[in-house]
Amino acid sequence: MNSNPQTGEPQTTKKTDMVQTKEKPIFFPEKEYPERAQFFQTAFVKTKIESCTLDRKGMETRKKKALQGTPPKKGFDRVQWPMAICKEGGKGAYVKYITSSKNLAAEEWIQNELKKYPDGTSLFLSIGKPPKLKEINRTIENENRMEEEKTEK
Repeated sequence: MNSNPQTGEPQTTKKTDMVQTKEKPIFFPEKEYPERAQFFQTAFVKTKIESCTLDRKGMETRKKKALQGTPPKKGFDRVQWPMAICKEGGKGAYVKYITSSKNLAAEEWIQNELKKYPDGTSLFLSIGKPPKLKEINRTIENENRMEEEKTEK
């Protein structure tokens, strides 16, 4: 058993499903923008991609490649995943039409969120609100308790 270097007390390792990542989490608000949230959920399944790396320089070229073969449609926006603002975007992106009036606010939200980060930032897009730390800790405590009970039997 290891000891805590600061206190000298025994230190145990608990099994959790928590993962440390270099990606910045972006929690897309599904209740406010349900049509765009549904698009992202479908796109994640179809592309098997949930993260991307910001790269604004090549955005216009990637957008053109992604939208090739998906003509403009009056009253609709063509949305894509991975987004053209990400280096993973472009040819092969999942593209779908979303009603322009419903997509406008969602697009503004995304742009406001992404302007916080410089190019090269790796982002992980998650749908819904971020989990509260108390809830995460409670889940971990329950899992650890169940694991300890199994070991004791």
